[in-house]
Amino acid sequence: MADLGTTITEFFSAIAANPVYLLLFVGGIALVAILIIAHHIHKIRSEDIFVHQAWGANWKGPNR
Repeated sequence: MADLGTTITEFFSAIAANPVYLLLFVGGIALVAILIIAHHIHKIRSEDIFVHQAWGANWKGPNR
């Protein structure tokens, strides 16, 4: 079994040797970031709106 440091070094040297690999690597990181952000936005949008009692005692909700 290869050493972890050697594997990581070979991975980055392969990326540096071929620009297509670099684009795929950066694109993969960007895709993961977009998916994480979209997941958090979906979680925030699906939560109920919290209205503080002092500010919204007579608030009936978004569908009046």
